Amino acid sequence: MTINTFSRILLRRSLLLQAVGVALTAGGSAYYFTHPQRVVAELPPDLAPGAQDVYLLAKDGARLHAVWLVGSRDSGGQLPERTLVQYHGFNSSGGVVLAREALYRRGVLRQSGIQEGGPLLAWPLVRAGLARGYNFLLVDVRSHGRSRGAWDSSGVAATQDLLGWVKWLRIEQGQLWIGLWGNSLGATVGLGLACRPGGGGFDAMVLDSPVVTPTGVYAGVIHKPFYWAVQPVLHRLGNRDLLERLRSAQPRMPILLIHGREDTHVPAWQSEQAYDYIHNPAAPERARLWLVPGADHLEALEVAPDEYVRQTLDWFDQWFGGMH
Repeated sequence: MTINTFSRILLRRSLLLQAVGVALTAGGSAYYFTHPQRVVAELPPDLAPGAQDVYLLAKDGARLHAVWLVGSRDSGGQLPERTLVQYHGFNSSGGVVLAREALYRRGVLRQSGIQEGGPLLAWPLVRAGLARGYNFLLVDVRSHGRSRGAWDSSGVAATQDLLGWVKWLRIEQGQLWIGLWGNSLGATVGLGLACRPGGGGFDAMVLDSPVVTPTGVYAGVIHKPFYWAVQPVLHRLGNRDLLERLRSAQPRMPILLIHGREDTHVPAWQSEQAYDYIHNPAAPERARLWLVPGADHLEALEVAPDEYVRQTLDWFDQWFGGMH
């Protein structure tokens, strides 16, 4: 066997192994995005005594779960009439902002060098909000946490489920003011609802790291050539036409967008582009964008906790109470 023949054999074998690796990565990514990992956040001792597990039947019969926390009552002992709903991201649960260890355990993402770490939890915002007189509904998105139901990668079922929780708050709990605190997937659902005339029944939103287009998603986590292999998977997921809907609907829902400047999962330009569509020069106070230096995906609460809590609660204070 000549050296040239041997070299060609090695090259063909290398290309074959690379092709097999790309195919396995694409298959693993498809599984990753269609099979959420169950994560359950245990309530800390100071919050657990006042928490109540509540359930809702979805339109398809799935049993959905959330944790209901009542804020500080007024001098007459009345239940507060304003609630913040946390709608979390993929692979998280109610009370979890980012379940980093869930990402690490997925072989598709481990190869990129992502570091294992503990979950980022919502408790600093929850404690401060309860003290201000807000109730909280920490929702487990279907197929996450303690919620049942088949996962729907299109986001349609998750949107319908959230509308059901809003109805539960209005009718069963008599809530006058309802705000959405959406994280990643939950923020994306929120933007979709903001395009509707009634905003899905919400009065204001704080949306952290929404996905408005598949372009660029996970580009900082999954490297080439594997990234190109997962593109067909990403483009089959979620609100592929969300940018066009934002452009045509030009929602007037009061929205504060938060995004980490160093986000490797959902690039910060996605929130910048969304802001361009929702910002109205005639009413500039109804939309705001806060880009957080040094924050990766959903890590703004960790990088700037005091400012995050203050801006989020101040935003809802501004729009609740019938002053605008």
